[in-house]
Amino acid sequence: MDIAKVFDELSKGRIISSNANKDIEYSNLLINEDFFNEMNSVVDKIGYKLIGENGYYYLAKKGRLTTQEHNSFITLHKDTILAISFLTQLNSRLDKKSIISYVETIATYSTIKANDSTIKEKLTHLSWMKNKDDDRDMIEQLFKNLEKVGVIEKIDSNNSNEYKVLDAYAYYISIVDTLEKED
Repeated sequence: MDIAKVFDELSKGRIISSNANKDIEYSNLLINEDFFNEMNSVVDKIGYKLIGENGYYYLAKKGRLTTQEHNSFITLHKDTILAISFLTQLNSRLDKKSIISYVETIATYSTIKANDSTIKEKLTHLSWMKNKDDDRDMIEQLFKNLEKVGVIEKIDSNNSNEYKVLDAYAYYISIVDTLEKED
């Protein structure tokens, strides 16, 4: 594997998490300081920089984003940020490298829903499903979406209950922190 393959992944806007099974090859390369510096030098020539922190890697545009780029970025990642916020509301101890259970998430959601009707509204807002009455299906969809964007990953492909929270989670939390500082 070489710079071209790592660039191909990162140029898709993907975040490489060092604790994701599918990213092991990429992260093993990126953790090497010489490879990281060489890769950063290459992307620098086309106006980007390679960021590696807290176990995740991504490409960022050099310089400040324009207002339009900033708004496009937020729009693109809004659903992921809201889904993470929703899960964090259900599990305040959630952080990267946590293990999260689909069944326990449903149970916690049901408990909170009994005392807080706004949680149902949040889940409904995050769902593209037509049947907004099936909380289990909406939470399952939320998990699938977070898995698709690389925030969580099944611990075992045969077990659809337990997921590990990937390092990319910290990336999205840093976005929220930045937005809160800007406000």
